Amino acid sequence: MKLSDNFQISEFTRNDKGLANDAPSEVIPILKEFCDRVLEPIRTRFGKVRISSGFRGADLNKLIGGTADSYHCATSTRCAADIQTPGTQLQEVFDWIRMESDIPFDKVILERGKTQSSETDDCIHIQYQKEPRRLAYSGATQGQSAYTKVDVA
Repeated sequence: MKLSDNFQISEFTRNDKGLANDAPSEVIPILKEFCDRVLEPIRTRFGKVRISSGFRGADLNKLIGGTADSYHCATSTRCAADIQTPGTQLQEVFDWIRMESDIPFDKVILERGKTQSSETDDCIHIQYQKEPRRLAYSGATQGQSAYTKVDVA
């Protein structure tokens, strides 16, 4: 199913754990809105956007150690995705999202992984809700350290 011009539902539901992870019909509208209002502008500006983690059903979220209130467990009013931008440094994308864009994000987090020499395990977590707060943080992935709040425009 196509969510927007450049994003498919399969990009949100895939996982490497072998679990069925179908998004319920009630979250499809918010995922479409998220793609149109958040991900498409990022793709237009930087090119390829890869979703490394999108929608998570309860079983998948529990298996990977996600928090019970994770925005990845989308509802009809909120959702999230972790993205990578092959060909563009994540710091550049993160800075543009929070300082220059008018993207209506709720929270954006530049998450750094364990590999210092590359961005292969880094991502930008970006979440969306109907009334966005425009909060920005940076820190280590998977709860390895506390996040540090950073400025937004």
